[in-house]
Amino acid sequence: MFTLAAELRHTLSLLESAISELAQQLRTHAGTQATCYQLPEVAQGKEHDPLEHITIEHRLTGEEALKASLIGFSRWHIKPDCSAKASYRLPGFVLLPADSRAAIAPLIDDINRLKQAFRALVQQLDDKDKKFTLVHDTFPGLITLQVYRQLTLLPYTASRLGFTWANKQIIQKVDKTKLVAQLMQSRQSPPPLVDATTWQTCIDREIYDVKRLPAGVELRLRRPVKTHPMVNVRWSQPLSPRQQQFKAHLPLILCQDEVPAISHLTDYPPAKTRKRRAARIGGEPLIPRLHIYPYQP
Repeated sequence: MFTLAAELRHTLSLLESAISELAQQLRTHAGTQATCYQLPEVAQGKEHDPLEHITIEHRLTGEEALKASLIGFSRWHIKPDCSAKASYRLPGFVLLPADSRAAIAPLIDDINRLKQAFRALVQQLDDKDKKFTLVHDTFPGLITLQVYRQLTLLPYTASRLGFTWANKQIIQKVDKTKLVAQLMQSRQSPPPLVDATTWQTCIDREIYDVKRLPAGVELRLRRPVKTHPMVNVRWSQPLSPRQQQFKAHLPLILCQDEVPAISHLTDYPPAKTRKRRAARIGGEPLIPRLHIYPYQP
């Protein structure tokens, strides 16, 4: 019977082989086009600094962009002097002829399945420290998030790709009963360097604060998301919705003969920003460490 570490090694080996086969396919298809945007690396220890500006270092096209994309698809390890907490991103796209879909789509599916399998193996351990030890003893310097990231093959013909920046907030409805159960479960798991009694007192206070809320008050999770590149895709077909947004952590793959119009990624912040509606969730958080806020419908 394989150990968990051996299963991880085997799965990553299969993933590397599948990525290599994809790279070969992308290189051999005539008419392949590519564009990608190189972003600055985040230096070790700088990952929590306020982010006020991001400069696009290079806009790569053609063979340079394809080469960078292929490297990016399998870049899973920490670079020297770079932060392990700020993951690598390479927004862009690779465009192949429409008749390449029959060969490319099964490869992308296989790669994403192996990525999910690798993640499922890591998640078998329910302790964060054990996961870290397992992964980094087995693969020194590996950044799991970069292994987990799925590759995106657009399912339809795109008429436009609009690259942009997102610095939104995650807002989700929170069930009070489930939140209390979650807090109760965490009572016995104090974080490192926190005294167990102090931790339990803190949790008990949070549970009390949730239970004393009036019945008409709901809860929302409102957590800021780090600024990251996105791409708005407009479909050529009259689909609903006609436009869809994708994360642009890695180059998108398109199999189509029509070359889409491109709105290129520019430096952050962009010169023009869209006005947003005023936030409906405000005031002081009920549980600051979990970003939980009261909400009055």
